[in-house]
Amino acid sequence: MELRSNYPLALTILVDHLPNKLNPYQGSSSCMSRIRCLCSQTTLALTLSLSYLSNLEAQYDGAVAPPEALRPGFESITPQECEQWLHILAGPGFQGRGTGQEGYVKAASWVSGKLAEFGLKPMGDAGTYFQMLPMSRMSVDPAQSKLTGPNDLAIGFDKTIGLDRFNDQPEFAGKVVFLQMAGEGAKIADDLNIENKVVVLVADDKAAAANAFRLSRKRASAVLRVVDTPPTSTPQQERPNNRQRANGIGGSIHKDAVKQILASVGGNEEWLTIPEENAIDVHETDVDLKIELRIRKEPIAVPNVLAWQEGSDPTLRDEYIVIGAHLDHLGVRGAEYFAGADDNGSGSTALLSIAKAIAANPTKPKRSILFMWFAAEEIGLVGSAHYVNNPILPLEKMICMLNVDMVGRNEEKPNEPASDNIRSLHLVGSEKGDKSLHTIILEANKSINFEFEFDEEGVFGRSDQFNFFKKGTSVAFLFGGFHPDYHRTTDTPDKINYAKIASAAKLYFLASHLAAEHGPFPAPKEEEPAK
Repeated sequence: MELRSNYPLALTILVDHLPNKLNPYQGSSSCMSRIRCLCSQTTLALTLSLSYLSNLEAQYDGAVAPPEALRPGFESITPQECEQWLHILAGPGFQGRGTGQEGYVKAASWVSGKLAEFGLKPMGDAGTYFQMLPMSRMSVDPAQSKLTGPNDLAIGFDKTIGLDRFNDQPEFAGKVVFLQMAGEGAKIADDLNIENKVVVLVADDKAAAANAFRLSRKRASAVLRVVDTPPTSTPQQERPNNRQRANGIGGSIHKDAVKQILASVGGNEEWLTIPEENAIDVHETDVDLKIELRIRKEPIAVPNVLAWQEGSDPTLRDEYIVIGAHLDHLGVRGAEYFAGADDNGSGSTALLSIAKAIAANPTKPKRSILFMWFAAEEIGLVGSAHYVNNPILPLEKMICMLNVDMVGRNEEKPNEPASDNIRSLHLVGSEKGDKSLHTIILEANKSINFEFEFDEEGVFGRSDQFNFFKKGTSVAFLFGGFHPDYHRTTDTPDKINYAKIASAAKLYFLASHLAAEHGPFPAPKEEEPAK
């Protein structure tokens, strides 16, 4: 492609430098002007062709042209711009956009800057783009926190114990269990009972990642992974209404401190070695350990980001559609950060593309559009819950809510390779109750031609549209599906299908216009369970 785009320039240079006897046009200004004109026209044609071909990447075979009045906005959405924006959102500058962390505040500020650039109206507090959540940061005081046990065991936290999961409960205790594991194939048994126990985890990275979810469901008092470097605690967020997780604490502990624990409980230092690949060893004791936490609290800035495109019909513009995506991810945890390229840098990027397209398109939706980037989704849909409980605009004027979360990857399962899902996308929640919103999205899809799948209704309660649904709003949720990098540091921009992000944005760009034309949708209802 690059060689073809430079061809007219190369032709001009060649003609200019041919010897006289080989260059019949040299010295003829009219001929040279014609050649340069031809080159200029060829450059323009090639540029337009390349732009057109690039844009087709976000549509699939069999797609029909969008309505002529919507073509400018539709064609403004490109995989290339999605890639540019996502590399910023999921790059090192925003450090995984963790709720309550500096990276999230930077990301929210960057998004607001783009919205101002698009000319969209701020709809947050005091004339800003930000609706602030009432949240506080909790930090472990390492000087006042400690682990104690028999035989005068007392270990302070400073450079010895670091927590990346905790709440404001002051004390955790239980019998100590040493758990050794290695390799992805090392899976803890279903009948392993570590409830209300203090687990010292000796594991390589593969085993730790493979068992993180299983360990969290076992309801241990604490899970501390042994490390060789001094650990530190990661601040946590106190949610509104003090709704804290009650499944214990987790983090890391320095190897030298574990040797003190082993001496105190009469353990064996061989329990500190990584076992053979895909092996697990469990050493239970009858000795109790106690962890005492001292927590500091301070208010933090955690904003939803809101922007408004007024509808074109003066009699209908007080009604509106919400298009949303959560902006946050897991952020910094310990010494590493979780980039969250797919979850949900992809959805946030798609929403930016939709906002730009609607703002730029000469034909505006009849009803208004409220764009929302939600905070704190990863810790319990907190940002969207705050909005529906503290709405800036009347909820009864909202006609539907369109959510986009994780649309940048091709779904990948053990029995389903990513190559089978290049153009597939899950459409979730749109068939609950009245089917008219579902029908509109299928109509919009004629210009994209996604292969929709309808088999992920189990995730309906795990993203932000759920809070709107509970308030009686018809909703739809675009979801690309899970993959091996979900909630891992390996969810990075280099693995993203940018054409899929652009396609999802184009879909909702069209669907929002159709929904704005349609008007209010009947309130959805959960289907009654079969008797």
